Amino acid sequence: MTEVGHEAEEIKETIWQYTQYTVILLVCIGVGVFIGWTMWGDAAVLRRDLNAATEQVHALKNERENVSSKLALMTREYETCKQKLSGE
Repeated sequence: MTEVGHEAEEIKETIWQYTQYTVILLVCIGVGVFIGWTMWGDAAVLRRDLNAATEQVHALKNERENVSSKLALMTREYETCKQKLSGE
């Protein structure tokens, strides 16, 4: 009878041990998820950097268009002046 009680006690201890491991694992995962969310979940810094980079890209595209149109005007004026000088 004592062996049956001893075996039952061993089973209870094993179940308790695995329950402790499970709780510790879940707590570690929960803490990791919480830390990850607080550091990167909302990504406010990344969103701000993305907005700044997007604005810079738009400004550079507008500047490129302005330079392209100025180049086209200058090329047209150059051709006009060239034709006037050659007498045609």
